[in-house]
Amino acid sequence: MAWEIEESEGGAIAVVHLDGVVDSTNVEDFFALINSLLKRNVYRIVLDMGNTSYLSSGGLSVIVDAFKKAEKAGGRLVIARASEMIADLFDVVQIGKIMSFYPTVEEALQAV
Repeated sequence: MAWEIEESEGGAIAVVHLDGVVDSTNVEDFFALINSLLKRNVYRIVLDMGNTSYLSSGGLSVIVDAFKKAEKAGGRLVIARASEMIADLFDVVQIGKIMSFYPTVEEALQAV
């Protein structure tokens, strides 16, 4: 999996572009990436999942944990450009009820 982080507003907001899959081969790296943002007090996070083809339960757990930590700190984690498969996964586990999804990164940035 490849990813890229874009920061704005002096590092207060991060857009994480996820490409490929998040599975057992790289979920620890994904966890470390997200935790590095949280440790730097970046609690306004957009996950751009437009190019994410697969998300394992471990990856989902990392996202839910980061969502809870961001909310607790007064921030917000949202999902942008989720494919139908990714959106369906969030719906099946009923996370779609608590997390916000946006069709574009720009709209997601306005929401955080």
